[in-house]
Amino acid sequence: MWTRPDFPQWSLPALEAAKCAELQGPEAFERMHLDLFKAFFEEGSNIGEPAEVIEVARQAGLDMDSFLRDYEQGSQRPRILEEHRQAVAQYGVRAIPTVVIGEAPPIVGAVPLQEYERLLSRLLR
Repeated sequence: MWTRPDFPQWSLPALEAAKCAELQGPEAFERMHLDLFKAFFEEGSNIGEPAEVIEVARQAGLDMDSFLRDYEQGSQRPRILEEHRQAVAQYGVRAIPTVVIGEAPPIVGAVPLQEYERLLSRLLR
């Protein structure tokens, strides 16, 4: 899938961008969130590189003056780090993906769809 030599080493730039988009409203966040996934999984963009993340924001139709001000100041980094701390403390998150649904034990890692179906079936009973 990945044909470039620069596979992202972290996702913090993308996480910050999504939170900066959220400051422009829920619709902006949804567009940016989806566009970041598409950029990485479908287009092979390095979402660990701020320049490539900024281009995703442009294509998502964000107010770029506001976005760049928030993004370049790192205004959302403390929020992201706090959410990470909470995920580790509350749910024991140590890997991505980790899916938490209700009180069931988390589903960790890339698992078959049947794992989700079994969990949801148990929860819906």
